[in-house]
This record gives sequence, structure tokens and C-alpha cells, in this order.
Amino acid sequence: MARYRVIQNSFINGHFLTVGEEVDYAGIPGFNLEPLDDEARSAREKAGQLARRDVSSRAFQEDLTRPDGAPSQHDEPAADEKAGKKTVAKG
Repeated sequence: MARYRVIQNSFINGHFLTVGEEVDYAGIPGFNLEPLDDEARSAREKAGQLARRDVSSRAFQEDLTRPDGAPSQHDEPAADEKAGKKTVAKG
């Protein structure tokens, strides 16, 4: 399980933790946790990738139910395509 150092007083897994304490955490790490091992660094990177995605998209919502938490391989449409605009290649 990923290990983190608490960098802001936090309520995690039913416990109040203060700055400097270390915690094993399997959830999506937030700004309040500093990764201490490779597993934690990987979890933080995945969380950052998910944060850059369109949370309103169908693919994102489906990924929330994936047991491994990894993004699907679906390419999400560009903002223009979502708005119904067609992109025409010039050339």
C-alpha cells in the first residue's frame, strides 16, 4: 500500500492526522499527502492525469468504476467536437 507524509492536518480513513505523520493510504491522494514510496508517487501521477480529463465525459465516468482506477484507452473528443463543431483540415 502507498505510504505518504501528511503535509496539512487531515481527516483520513476515520482518523485525524497532523502534519508530519505518515499514513498508508489506498485512495486517490490529495494535495495534503506527500508520496514517500514508488507506489505513492505512481498513485499521485495517476491522480494528476485524471485531474486533466473532462470529468463530464462518459469515458471518465466509466473509468470511475474500473477496479484498477486506470484510465480507459478511449480517446475523448476535443472540446470543438463536443460542442458539435466540425473541424476541417486545411491544406
